[in-house]
Amino acid sequence: MNLGEKILKLRKKQGLSQEQLGEKVDVTRQTISNWELGETNPNPEQLKLLSQVLNVSIDELLDNDIKDVIFDKVSKTEKKTNLILTILKIMGILLIAGIILIVIYISLYIGVKNARRESSGRKIEQNIHCTIFGEEYSYGVTFYELNGEVVEAGGDGYLSNVLNLGQYSDAHQVLDIIKDYAKRNGGACTVIENHDLNDLVDISINEKTLTKKNASITITNNSEYHITFGEAFIIEKYDRDTNSFESLENTTGKNCAFNDIGYVLKPNETKTLKQDWSCNYNELDKGSYRIVKDIFFDSDVPVDNADRFAVSVEFEIN
Repeated sequence: MNLGEKILKLRKKQGLSQEQLGEKVDVTRQTISNWELGETNPNPEQLKLLSQVLNVSIDELLDNDIKDVIFDKVSKTEKKTNLILTILKIMGILLIAGIILIVIYISLYIGVKNARRESSGRKIEQNIHCTIFGEEYSYGVTFYELNGEVVEAGGDGYLSNVLNLGQYSDAHQVLDIIKDYAKRNGGACTVIENHDLNDLVDISINEKTLTKKNASITITNNSEYHITFGEAFIIEKYDRDTNSFESLENTTGKNCAFNDIGYVLKPNETKTLKQDWSCNYNELDKGSYRIVKDIFFDSDVPVDNADRFAVSVEFEIN
């Protein structure tokens, strides 16, 4: 039964003429006739008045084609809304999954780099000094102990240019090429392994004194020689991208010249002193760092005829 038929049935049930019903809902008789014939439909306000006059609910009046249309429209709207929500949920899930995958990839990448770093052994600095054609030449290589991967290299331009050393990634190969070149030209080379110095001089940091601005370090002379070191030092920060330590640049803009007072250590002697880097760098950010100090030997050293070396100690700022 459509709405018009329902109005007609209920009007007669109430014993009302079209004109009487029209007066009660404030419309003309013709309008009532049009409703009952299904030519037009009452608006929401008129539906409200009809339900009151005919003593039925609006739901009962709309239990017809119009109600079906309304429900159908609502159903379609709900379906569209649900579809949009589903799409948004899928997009959200994909976005979260993408972020998780990126985080996992970065973690794995860093893990692989760190694992590679760990499995490659410690970083070693070696310098090769050669006498060729009566001239002295030097070349230095920093590399990982186990796989020979070059981290940093450089020295006299002559050796680098004539042998095109920059093309090699294996430090052992670089050193062999230099030694072979010297031998073929009647020369000779001496390789200085700076890590041998670790057996002669120990440097450590007192973790309890470590702050973002300074720390105390202890240097112990394990050799049978007298060594000298001063207040001067360099702060370097570990760079994960290059897998090496890089010297920090002055961030304060101040010219903080370090005291050049020299400290002499006799064989088996130990000395502790404070290293304050806040003047040049302010506070250090979170990361891995190392202090690098120059050490001078007062006599010939088993590892080389040179008398100057660098020792370092690493530390973490959390």
